[in-house]
Amino acid sequence: MKLKYWLPAFVLMLTSFATIDAQNKKEVVSSDVVTMLQKDKKLVVLDVRSPEEFSEGHIKGALNIDIRQSDATAKIDKLDKNAKYIVHCRTNHRSSMAVSYMMQKGFKTIFQMMDGFSGWAANGLPIQK
Repeated sequence: MKLKYWLPAFVLMLTSFATIDAQNKKEVVSSDVVTMLQKDKKLVVLDVRSPEEFSEGHIKGALNIDIRQSDATAKIDKLDKNAKYIVHCRTNHRSSMAVSYMMQKGFKTIFQMMDGFSGWAANGLPIQK
């Protein structure tokens, strides 16, 4: 794999070991997310999978930023730090990197969907293509 794909992931992995204020992050599962999205229409779903994975199916209204791309952190930096985010990937590895970065950058409210899109699909929840 090309260096441009691994460099952002490596930087994110290093930053994930830093001391982080855990009060900004809450772990949730896909069944919780359905209810959360129904109750709060301002929640932003951030899907950090590849564009190919995203095009195969995603949560309706999700924003896609591929965390493995060299411009991922720049795109995350442009997001509203005061918005509430539900972050997920396929399982939870890439979303962990994204959440760690977001917390370091001062994002106020982050929910990490721990069962990822795999859990969402396995629970038969609605998928948009």
